Amino acid sequence: MRRTRIVRTALWAALAALGPGTSRAEIVLNPQGWRFPNIVTSAKEVIQLSDRTPLIPGRETLTKGYRKADGTHFLTYEIEGRVFGVAIDTDGKPPFEYSIMDTDCDGKFETKIIHGPGNTDRAYVPQCIIDWYYTVHPELKNAAPGTKVPKPSLVPPKVPAQAMAPAPPRPPAPAPEVRDRPNP
Repeated sequence: MRRTRIVRTALWAALAALGPGTSRAEIVLNPQGWRFPNIVTSAKEVIQLSDRTPLIPGRETLTKGYRKADGTHFLTYEIEGRVFGVAIDTDGKPPFEYSIMDTDCDGKFETKIIHGPGNTDRAYVPQCIIDWYYTVHPELKNAAPGTKVPKPSLVPPKVPAQAMAPAPPRPPAPAPEVRDRPNP
C-alpha cells in the first residue's frame, strides 16, 4: 500500500510539473488488479488496426470492440496476441469513462486511468509489450525505414518457449471440507 501511495504521489508530482491549465486523468493503482470485462458473454462489434506507438513501425495494435448485454461498451488493445489495455464505457454513450492497463505484463490490470472532461490521457503501449513485439519480430528491431512490416494477425504467434514469460503459479486446491460444501 505504501509503495502504491509513493507511486501515485510521484505521478501527481510529474503531472503538476506540466503546468497550470493541463487537464490530466486520475490514475488509480490496484496491485491485485482491476476486473477484466467478460469477453465470452459479450458481442464482438468491431476489429480494427491502429498505430498507438511510434516505437513500433506501422499499425501494430489490434483493437477489438465489444458490447455487453447491459449496454456497456469496451475496447481491448493487443499487440501480437498480448492484451495490454481495455477502455470501458459503462453508460453505453461516448466517451469512455476509464481504461485499465497491464503495465508490467504480469497478467494483472493494475492501473486504472479515469477519464475526465477535457483530458486527453488514454491507455498507452507499455515497454514490456514493445519488447515482446521485438521478440516475435527481431528482424524489425533495427530495420531501415520503408521495411515491409507484417500486419497483425488474429492468431497469436508461435514463439520459442524461452522467450515467453513463465506462467503464474496456480493457487492451491481448496481443502476437502471447503470443496465439498454446497454452493449458496
